[in-house]
Amino acid sequence: MAVSNDQLKSELILEELKRRQMTKEVVDVEEGRVKVVIFVCGLNRYAFYGTDIREILPASEISWVPSLPDYIPGLINVRGDIESVIDLHYFLGEEKVESGKLQIAMAVRGEFHSGIMIDSIVDVLDIALSNIQPPLATLSGAVRDLVTGEIEYGGETISLLDVGKLEALITV
Repeated sequence: MAVSNDQLKSELILEELKRRQMTKEVVDVEEGRVKVVIFVCGLNRYAFYGTDIREILPASEISWVPSLPDYIPGLINVRGDIESVIDLHYFLGEEKVESGKLQIAMAVRGEFHSGIMIDSIVDVLDIALSNIQPPLATLSGAVRDLVTGEIEYGGETISLLDVGKLEALITV
């Protein structure tokens, strides 16, 4: 039985395709990740980007200064540096807890340095960038101005807040 030229060519092409398929390199591309700090403020959980939070301080004495806006309860001493403290409850419309139980998240972004009053830290974790969803369109008020996205944590939707947007609100 004679083999035709067309049949020979097709077999050669198939074998070449198989060889190429077997020699293809598999490239594993890791998805970008970002660190977030999840915390409680009032009755809800929120998050900041981890790159914006330098450290978490326990409740400390906040020195009152006259004529400050309502959202700045005063100043604190952090290892010799005097930093302002921003009451995040004011912007989020959340109820305040006893000041002795609050923690202070030291936020740093560019020239902005300030303590942010929060109730407590829940978790610090890395999440995939694809897990950050756009903020809900139904948000209103100052919360809408602060939220940069939404993430899922423990079956709950958590608003991801932007320190840069907070800075813009207080410097207006």
